[in-house]
Amino acid sequence: MNSIGEPIAGGQAPRAQDELLLKSDDAIDLGKINVLLQQARERSGQSQETVCTLNLVAIYFTQAQYEAARPALEVAGSVHPCRLVVLIADESVAQGSATARVSVVRSAGAITLERVVLNATGHAVRHLESAMEGLLLPELPMVVVWGGRPHGDLLQRTMEKADRIIIDSGARPPTYLAETASLVASGAPIGDLAWARIFPWQGLAAEVLDLPNLREHRGNIKSARVVCAQAPGAEGALLAGWLLARVPNLKVELVAEGRAEKPASDKPSHFEAMTLGQIACFEFTAPPATFRFRRERGLLLAEVQGDDDGEVVHRVRLPPDLPGRLLGLELKLLAGIDDLYAQAVQAGARLLEGLK
Repeated sequence: MNSIGEPIAGGQAPRAQDELLLKSDDAIDLGKINVLLQQARERSGQSQETVCTLNLVAIYFTQAQYEAARPALEVAGSVHPCRLVVLIADESVAQGSATARVSVVRSAGAITLERVVLNATGHAVRHLESAMEGLLLPELPMVVVWGGRPHGDLLQRTMEKADRIIIDSGARPPTYLAETASLVASGAPIGDLAWARIFPWQGLAAEVLDLPNLREHRGNIKSARVVCAQAPGAEGALLAGWLLARVPNLKVELVAEGRAEKPASDKPSHFEAMTLGQIACFEFTAPPATFRFRRERGLLLAEVQGDDDGEVVHRVRLPPDLPGRLLGLELKLLAGIDDLYAQAVQAGARLLEGLK
């Protein structure tokens, strides 16, 4: 067992000296984990007051998946005080082992994040689900961040317990959107980070159509086109599905143009080049006007041509793609189904199916 040092700040990954560590070859001892939690509370400061609003469970299938998602989990967990339980179920390693890492984060004198990371390999993976259930705080909502494909028995069982399941369709092949659509149709309370990424596009389109000299075109939209970088992606499919859900009898194309580029490492994330499948632009026609929306570095640009009042150019700044921002937005909705997302994901999945 290691000792822990100073409590870490919200948004930082725990350092080795900040954690209490428990290892075993097979079983996961909840009693010992709870002892470690109490020790972590005591060593982080004099006051043991804990502020907690939810159980946040994150499930991954490799250590690399967790490492990629960890910054967002840390930041979101600091904004929404919670008990964070991370499960890493790596069955690719034959030898069975189980490791628990326990730490806490303090803010304004109170503990706002209790973190338990359970990493299991081989036959020890079968103990993760029961360990998770034993670590949940009673009478608090349970939100699950699912890091794998939207498929499998574990996901089905988790959905029966969770108030909300958060996935990221943009991090998976777009063909998986059909599986997500099926889950949503069955009533699964799914939130999607890919859906949250297209909020600026939706907001700009609504804002432009609400300009006094352009409102006349709202009831006359006939066709639309969504363009993705190099290959159609889930975000583009969701944006196209959103248009179909909002405008009856609309003809929508989902196409790919150009090539995705490797992001520049020396620039902030909101100035990075477009990655594979990311939305490059979309446009719709409301004769005689054409509305075109495109990304240009850190801006979204709206251009309207063919309107009687002349050309219109409208700009909004994209929010920076900071870790935890989108997850924090999704955590504000702890239960239920977003009806507009449910319609968009069904329509987007059908569009992708038609491209095969």
